[in-house]
Amino acid sequence: MTAYGSIHARPIGLTGRRRLPVPTRARRHGHPAGPLLAAVLLSFIVGLIYLGLTIHLAATEYRVEQLLLERDDLARQVQTLETTMLRWGAEPMVLERGQQAGLDPLGSRLRLPAP
Repeated sequence: MTAYGSIHARPIGLTGRRRLPVPTRARRHGHPAGPLLAAVLLSFIVGLIYLGLTIHLAATEYRVEQLLLERDDLARQVQTLETTMLRWGAEPMVLERGQQAGLDPLGSRLRLPAP
């Protein structure tokens, strides 16, 4: 044997590189900012949904307040009309309106003779 007998011949393309097992070589690592970007996007979407629901809730509460005010206004109008009706139907008002129309009050009792 010569002095070079212990050196094995290497293929030309693999000089200086170590060989990795196949599963280790096939594994790809994603970009480290990928999960961070996904979390930011997810939080943005959740924020938009929350904002939309909050605006919708505020609009609904505003509409409910408007309807309550309208109901109170209608209740006041009904009360005013009922008071006016009771006032117009009271005896002193009827007598006053009758006198204004040229009618005279009758006696305490009126008897009509039978025909």
